[in-house]
Amino acid sequence: MTAEAKREAPQRDEAAEVLALHKGDPIEAIRSLLAERARLEERLATAVVIMGSGYTRGWRP
Repeated sequence: MTAEAKREAPQRDEAAEVLALHKGDPIEAIRSLLAERARLEERLATAVVIMGSGYTRGWRP
């Protein structure tokens, strides 16, 4: 793909896609995003426990 083709490619509107998935209901879209964030935070917390400090040289998110 040339640089010109990349510039002309339409940008994805992720916010519109999320709203479309929830049939235009903004409250349900926000609830869904918050639930997804909570799941990701849980996974990150699990990863922190499993990795150990030697692997990450003491770094914590």
